[in-house]
Amino acid sequence: MKINFTKLSATGNDFILIDNRNGKLTGKEHDFFRQICQRRVSVGADGILLLENSKDHHFSMRYFNSDGSIGEMCGNGARASAYYAFVHKIAPDKMSFEVLGVSYQASVHENRVKLVMPPPVEIKEYPNVVDEPEFEEGGYLNVGVPHYVIFVPNVETVDVENIGRKYRHHQAFQPWGTNTNFVQIIDNSTIKIRTYERGVEEETLACGTGTISSAILSAKQKKMQRPIVVFARGGTLFVDFDDKLSGITLEGEVKLVYYGELRD
Repeated sequence: MKINFTKLSATGNDFILIDNRNGKLTGKEHDFFRQICQRRVSVGADGILLLENSKDHHFSMRYFNSDGSIGEMCGNGARASAYYAFVHKIAPDKMSFEVLGVSYQASVHENRVKLVMPPPVEIKEYPNVVDEPEFEEGGYLNVGVPHYVIFVPNVETVDVENIGRKYRHHQAFQPWGTNTNFVQIIDNSTIKIRTYERGVEEETLACGTGTISSAILSAKQKKMQRPIVVFARGGTLFVDFDDKLSGITLEGEVKLVYYGELRD
C-alpha cells in the first residue's frame, strides 16, 4: 500500500502528517507508525498526525506518539496540522478543528501559526515530588496531556534524559505517567525550557503543551508578565492567557519540510 505523507516541523517538533480524509488508515497501524518514526532507518519523527474529515469543523486530527501509542493531544502537532490544512486549502486562515471530540481554533499568517487551547483540566501546584535539592518544584498540569514542571537554575546543565525519565515514571503520576519539563527563568517575561516527552521517551526540541504548562506555572508562581516568551531548543514560542486561564494561545513557526511516499 502506497501512502503519501508530508514532513513538517513546528519549532523543532517534527511530524509525519498523513492526509487520511479517504480513510485509508484505521489508526490501528501502531507498529507501522512506530517503524516510520524511527530515525536513521526510516523517515523519523516525534509523532504521527492523521488529518481526517469532521462533520462540524474544517478537519479532525489524530495524534500518535513515536512509539506508536495513541496520544491525547499535541500542541505543536495541532499547529502543524493547521498549517498543512491552510496550505492545501482544506481550511481558511482562521479555522476550527477537533482532537478526540474537543474543539480547537487556529490562525495562520505566513509561516506562523497561533493555536487557541481550552483551560487546563487539572492543576496541582507543589505536589511534593521533586527530590533534587537544587531544583524547585512547580507542579502538575493536564492541558490535554499531563505535564510535570520543575524550575531549575540552568536548563543546559540538567540531565534531561535520566531525570526526566525518572519523573515520567514516578508513582505520583501513575497509571498514565507524565511529561517532564525543566524551566529556567530568564527575566520577568521570558523562560527557557527543555522537555522529556512521554511516548517519544526522550528529549524533544520543543513541546507545545509543555510550553503552555511551563508558562502557566511561571506566571502563577513567579508573577511573570504575559505574553511569555519561551526559548526551546527548536526555536521560540509565545504563550498568552488571561487570569482565569481561558483563551490560552500558543504561537510559533511551522515549516513544511518535504513530501514523500511510504510503502506499507
